[in-house]
Amino acid sequence: MSDFWLGIAPGHRVALAALLVAPVLTGQAARIVAGHAGLGQAWALRLRDGWRSADPLTRTAAALLGAVATLHLSMSPWFAVAGLAEAWLALRAVRGRAWRRWLWSSTPILLIVYLWWSARGPVGPDQVGMLAAILQLTLLSLAARRFAARAATVLVVVLFGTAMWLVGFARHDHDGVDRLQAGVVQRGAGPPPTAAQLAAARDLADRTRAATVRYREPAAAVAAGYRPAGPAEGLQVHFDHKANQADGRTLDPEAPEQLVYAVRGGRTLLLGVVYQVPVAGARGPAIGGATTRWHAHDVCVGLLPPGFGVVSPYGGCPPLTISVTAAEMMHVWVVDPPGGPYAEHLDDAWVEAKLAGGR
Repeated sequence: MSDFWLGIAPGHRVALAALLVAPVLTGQAARIVAGHAGLGQAWALRLRDGWRSADPLTRTAAALLGAVATLHLSMSPWFAVAGLAEAWLALRAVRGRAWRRWLWSSTPILLIVYLWWSARGPVGPDQVGMLAAILQLTLLSLAARRFAARAATVLVVVLFGTAMWLVGFARHDHDGVDRLQAGVVQRGAGPPPTAAQLAAARDLADRTRAATVRYREPAAAVAAGYRPAGPAEGLQVHFDHKANQADGRTLDPEAPEQLVYAVRGGRTLLLGVVYQVPVAGARGPAIGGATTRWHAHDVCVGLLPPGFGVVSPYGGCPPLTISVTAAEMMHVWVVDPPGGPYAEHLDDAWVEAKLAGGR
């Protein structure tokens, strides 16, 4: 349960609470409508009679529209308008009016907006946002009457899942918030660090900064045995050292398992290191308590290119691959970023400015 809670963006926890309370409030609202219908009030009679005459599919659609409206109204002002529109559609469905066409004209746009928000906004994909998206995809399937519409629904599900998978992979650094992403296993924060733990964390950061001065240029890292683990240019380029990963040592500033650079437009900047435990499943030493938090990744491994990837937002791996959990790791930054050397996120704009300023 703690991992599930950590996987929710702080700004979305209110939305989850609202969704849990919604059935109780809906029951109260139904009793109010029934009471007013008993008094012969026209608006209440329309709602009551519409619900009674609705088929099971329409009732299900109205309930799902109410659920996703609750989430969107509670998540962000950006999605409040969508929430109002979905609540309006739920009422249309209850009253026996057309809702399918409106749903198909709006939901794909909302899914595209959510993809953009997940990729470029302050928070990436989390459980609550994905729940809202899955409810919307379910509504599309309920609204599909013909084969072409059903085929389009399947295509939307596949494309949306693939896009969210790529967004989650691209936002590896966990967005700087106290939550997890699909495929990320984050160590819980625990109690506040003690004075001794804070001192140990400062000491590790200082020793890491001093030991990595010689790796300010990627060429020096390559000469020492480090190799790029992905694209050679970007705001966080990881260099792996296989021998260091297999030496059985942990938290050795003289031999970090990975170096992280910003490389763009001919400029380079050493951002920090990644410490990694030698064996998957082992827990990294939390020398700084809550200050030094470790995390791992659930990855998909297969024989076909590219050979690995992160689990999808739906929690699974693609065909012909299996899910494994990588060894725990921890970032230590050497460029004095906002949030300190153990910050879980480096803002792209901050890194670009630092890179342009030449250290």
